[in-house]
Amino acid sequence: MNLFSLSGTSLAEEAQALRVQIREHNFRYFILNEPSISDADYDALLRQLGDLEQCLGKPTPSDSPTQTVGAPISQAFTPCEHAVPLLSLANAFDAEEVRAFDQRISDVLDRDDYDYIVEPKIDGLAVNLRYESGVLVSAATRGDGRVGENVTDNVRTIADIPWRLAGEGVPDVLEIRGEIYMSKASFQALNQSQALAGEKPFANPRNAAAGSLRQLDASKTAKRQLSFFAYGVGMGADGWVTSQTEFFERLHRIGFPVQNYQLFSNIDDVLQYYEAFTIKRVELKYDIDGLVFKLNDFSLQDEVGFVARSPRWAIAHKFPAEEALTTVKKVIWQVGRTGVITPVAVMQPVSVGGVMVSRATLHNVQELQRKDVREGDAVWIRRAGDVIPEIVCVANDEAHLQRSSVVVPDVCPECSALIVQENGEVAIRCSGGLACPAQLKERLSHFVSRHGMDIEGLGEKLIARMVDEGLIHDIADLYALDYETLMTWTGMGEKKITKLQQSITASQHPDLAHFLYALGMRHVGQATARNLAEALGTWEHVRDADEAALLAISDVGTEVAASIQRFFQEKHNSEVLQRLYHLGVHPQTCAVKEKPLNHPLSGKRVVLTGSFEHIKRSDAQQQLRDLGAKPSGSVSKNTDIVIAGEKAGSKREKAEALGVKIVGEAELLAWLDIKP
Repeated sequence: MNLFSLSGTSLAEEAQALRVQIREHNFRYFILNEPSISDADYDALLRQLGDLEQCLGKPTPSDSPTQTVGAPISQAFTPCEHAVPLLSLANAFDAEEVRAFDQRISDVLDRDDYDYIVEPKIDGLAVNLRYESGVLVSAATRGDGRVGENVTDNVRTIADIPWRLAGEGVPDVLEIRGEIYMSKASFQALNQSQALAGEKPFANPRNAAAGSLRQLDASKTAKRQLSFFAYGVGMGADGWVTSQTEFFERLHRIGFPVQNYQLFSNIDDVLQYYEAFTIKRVELKYDIDGLVFKLNDFSLQDEVGFVARSPRWAIAHKFPAEEALTTVKKVIWQVGRTGVITPVAVMQPVSVGGVMVSRATLHNVQELQRKDVREGDAVWIRRAGDVIPEIVCVANDEAHLQRSSVVVPDVCPECSALIVQENGEVAIRCSGGLACPAQLKERLSHFVSRHGMDIEGLGEKLIARMVDEGLIHDIADLYALDYETLMTWTGMGEKKITKLQQSITASQHPDLAHFLYALGMRHVGQATARNLAEALGTWEHVRDADEAALLAISDVGTEVAASIQRFFQEKHNSEVLQRLYHLGVHPQTCAVKEKPLNHPLSGKRVVLTGSFEHIKRSDAQQQLRDLGAKPSGSVSKNTDIVIAGEKAGSKREKAEALGVKIVGEAELLAWLDIKP
C-alpha cells in the first residue's frame, strides 16, 4: 500500500479538510505562539478555502475559519468577552489587490472624495483595553474575536499603557484596541538572557511578545520590556470622535502612544507611500510587516460595513518577503514531539534580511514533491513574514532533473518504527509513539497527567531533564528509576524523591480507562478510552480486538479503529507494554457493560448539537451510551440521527444537506425516559 497517496475527495470534503488544517494553524499561531507556516502560506490556504466555499454554493458554516478570527482561548486564562468584536484585517499582497479594495469602497459609497489614513502594521499581539470612569478595569487578547483571555495583571506591567486616563471628556466606558509588541533591542536582550539561562531562544519578536504577555506570573511579564501602540476603538467612540485622525489626537492627549500616520486623498498616493516605506521600514526600532490603509471618516466606515471576520473599510498591505539564492546540501527528516515527520532542507548559509539562514522547512511530503526540491539544487529562499525561512522555488538549472528525487522514508529516522499516513491528512507520522525518543517528553507528560496515570511530582522541567540526561528512554523506565542518581540533582531532596516514588508505585494498578488514555493512542481521548474499557474489559482484549469488535464500540469509527490496531501492531510499542507489565504495571479489569438490544437507539450513530433546556449534553451522551447508542462529535453520511437543541448551527445544516434524520429535545427526553 502506498502510504503517501491521497484518495480522491469531493469539494465539500476538501473544504472540510482545509478548515481542520487552518484551525490547527490558528491554534499554533494564536495559542502556542509557534507558527508552523508563513503568513503568506496561511493567507493562501484561507483564500483557497474561501474559493471552495463559494464554488459549493451552500451556506458557509458559521465556525469556518473564513467566518472567524483568532482561535479558541487557552484554558489557562479567564475568559473576557469583548463588548464589540475584535476582528482581523483582510490582506493585500500587490497593488492590484489594493486598487480592487479602493474600487469596492468607491462602489459602495458611490463617490471618490474620501481620505485614507495610513499607519504601519505592527507585528505583535492585539489586545482590548476596557476603561470605566477613566480607570483600566480589564485587558483581553483577541481570542476568537468575541471572547479573549483576561491578561489584565500582565498588561498593567507595560509602561506604555496608562492605568488611569488623563483629561476631560473621556467616555464613561471606553475600549481601546492596540498592539503589544517587543522592540528589536528588547528582543535581543531577552534572547541573550535566555541563552545565559540555558533556555530556548524566541524565534522572533512577535512570538516573544505573545509568550511574554501570556505568562501566568505577571512579574515575568514585567521583566520582558513590552511596548504598546493604540490603533483603534471598540466601545465608546460615538459622540467622542468622528474620524481616525481625531481619535489619534485624543489618544495622544489622554496618555496613549500612537504611531506616525499619514493622510491621503487618493489611492495612487497611498501606493507611492507604501513603496517608499518598504525601504524606510528598516529604520524603525520595531518590526512591522506591512501598512494598514483605513477610511478616515468613522461615518463612512459604518456605511461600508463589515464581513464576518474583517472590516470592509480597512486592509493590510503586506510587505514582500526578502529573497536570496543558495544551495540545498541535503534534505533531512525531522520528527516533531507529536510524531509528525517533516522534511527540512539543510542549505549553504546565506543572509536573508540581515539574518543568516541555513535551514528551511518543506512542511510535508506534498510540498516537497510540489516544489521538487532535490539535494544539490540552487533554490530561492525567503523569510516569510520576515520570520520563517522557506524555499520559494528551485532556480532554473539544467542539472536539476539529473539529480535524484528525495526518497520519502518508510520508517522513522529516530526509532525505525513504521511511518503511517491517515486518509485525508497530508502529514506523515511515526507509529512508534511509546519508544520514539523525539516524542518522549511529550508522551511522558501525557502519560503521567491527571487523566492518565496521575503521577504527581513529574513536571515538564523534571521530565525534560530526565530525558536529556539519559535517565529515561521510554515510559517504562519510570518504573525502574535510578533514585540514587536523582538524589544528586539540585532541588531533588529526600522528601521530594520519596513522594515521587510513592506516587509512581501507587500508579501501578491504574483504572483501565486511564491507562488506555495514558498510552496516547491517536484519536483515543478520555471518552473513547472509557468506551473501550467498558466494552472490552482488559487492555489485552483491546490489544487483540479486530476491526469488527472495535467498530461495535461507541465513538469508534474506521479511522479510530485503524489507529488503535496500528498502535498495538507496532513492535516498538509492544515491547514497551511488555516491559511495563514486567515492571508491575497491571491495569485493573473493567466490568463490561451489557448494552440493551431492544432500545430504538441501540447501535445507532447519534450526534447531539446545540444546547438543551432539561439536560446537559455530556450527561445525555453518557446516558445514550448506556442505552447502546454510539454518540459522535461530527455529522457524516454514516450518522443515523441528529438530536438538535437550541442554536444547533452547522451540524444541523450538514445533517439537512445529507438527509440525516433530525429530532429535537422532546424526542431525546422520551428516549431517556426523562419528564421535562
